[in-house]
Amino acid sequence: MRDTAEDLDDGRPPLELPPEPETGGVIQKTPWWSISTGLHLVAALALGWFWAVDVQGEVMVSVTPVPRPPRQKIEFDKPQDVAQKEPVLDVKDVSDAVVYTKDPTSDHVETNDDEDFAKAKGDSEEFVSNKPFKGKGTYDVIGGGGGGGGKYGTRFGGKRDLVQIGGGGGTVDVVLDALRWLSRHQSPDGSWGVTGYTAKCSQVCAPNPGHEDFDAGVTGLSILAFLGAGYSHLSKDSYDGICFGDVVRKGMQWMMSHQDPEGCIGPRSAMKYMYNHMICALAVSEAYGLTGSNLFKDQAQRAVDFTVASQNPGKAWRYSYKCGDNDSSVTGWAAMVLKSAEISGLVFPKSSYDGTRAWYDEATEASYGRVGYTQAGTGKVFIPGKNEQFDHNEALTSIAVMARIFIDKNRGDARLSNGCDILLRQKPEWKGDAIDFYYWYYASLALFQYDGPKGPKWRSWNEPMKDALVKNQNVKSSGCRRGSWEPVDRWSCEGGRVYATAINALTLEVYYRYANVFLGNSK
Repeated sequence: MRDTAEDLDDGRPPLELPPEPETGGVIQKTPWWSISTGLHLVAALALGWFWAVDVQGEVMVSVTPVPRPPRQKIEFDKPQDVAQKEPVLDVKDVSDAVVYTKDPTSDHVETNDDEDFAKAKGDSEEFVSNKPFKGKGTYDVIGGGGGGGGKYGTRFGGKRDLVQIGGGGGTVDVVLDALRWLSRHQSPDGSWGVTGYTAKCSQVCAPNPGHEDFDAGVTGLSILAFLGAGYSHLSKDSYDGICFGDVVRKGMQWMMSHQDPEGCIGPRSAMKYMYNHMICALAVSEAYGLTGSNLFKDQAQRAVDFTVASQNPGKAWRYSYKCGDNDSSVTGWAAMVLKSAEISGLVFPKSSYDGTRAWYDEATEASYGRVGYTQAGTGKVFIPGKNEQFDHNEALTSIAVMARIFIDKNRGDARLSNGCDILLRQKPEWKGDAIDFYYWYYASLALFQYDGPKGPKWRSWNEPMKDALVKNQNVKSSGCRRGSWEPVDRWSCEGGRVYATAINALTLEVYYRYANVFLGNSK
């Protein structure tokens, strides 16, 4: 169990986020000679501090360029995932499913003007940032199309409309319950432990599968769930005596204090560490894009830089730094990082998009549009002895559809429509070996982007997805488990209950988390 930063990273203390600066015109009232003297004094002290920190061997978090040590080459065993070829599925017609809606019983705090989060629109200086970001990331919804209602658009109070329009009735309180469970099970150091979260249980939330190698990944995934619902490090909302703003702040501190000089977040000693990095990089980039806070800008850019540096030349990504192998799953997270960077005003070379596109072109079957794992035509992917009994689902096809939409924004690409039809052959169903939260998450993103919020493909998927997740979340009578989902899906063997709860919350945030690229052009 890993409860402290010292356990994880050779004694490095968690990074403390300084308060957002409040200048408020003080500089304009200060004599020029005082400013000059002060700046020289600050510069001198800064040089001395940098020297002291370097001597003690601690991590420097300053934005001042420092020499980077040569990267230590770490040898890893070949990945243990197995790809098994299966017959190609024929695409058949789809039909709508029965609607299931959970009655809302929220105790959420609202303002007199019916805005969520106890904040009326326009209070940006206190709530989002005291120096609002002026780039594309001023939207609190990430995407490339219409529907982003300014700084306080769909992730805040404005999400009400998109939830209803997109068919998300009955999901808002389900997401809130999931976030409450996550907030209650956060470790004191700001992270979430795949197995260590039980230290915060009032009653043990068993069963408890998973591996602590993925602690960084589930930490990033949990923070993404809070950000996706509109909660930043400055949010004031409290539930169960816990302030969600504090939860986000501590999680951000943990990720930033576990970022190495090259920008990688999380230990490289972990197997498949690129998953951890990508998810955390996405969280840090989103936090910057949503708030514009300079507390996150440099760390977000460094995380993007490491993502780019890790890409195989002209191709994609896999489990470790520029390893020569490519897979469609890790590459999907990388595509999300790049998209978030693009709209948050961070920089990366166009060649990173080109390589992503080239990989998915190579991994896509020309006849059917299905996407393989490490090459075109691969079928079921599983870990021997862990999850081979689960059904094969088209998670990789959904990832490729999503990536193509975000990168190319070309609704006329036949692979999008064909891919969506393939996904609709395997709608969510809470039934034994058919449960696959990872597939449901990416397919929901892909279908909502392609056809939401009112298109027939999205409507056909949305109701089974809601039915599966809303009906099977643990309720009040479940005690400590309330708000979580049981870790019973295909990949809970690695991420456990924290993964299951965070990714299902993200799936149910699909209505407002990302602006629809094709909004106005859907059927």
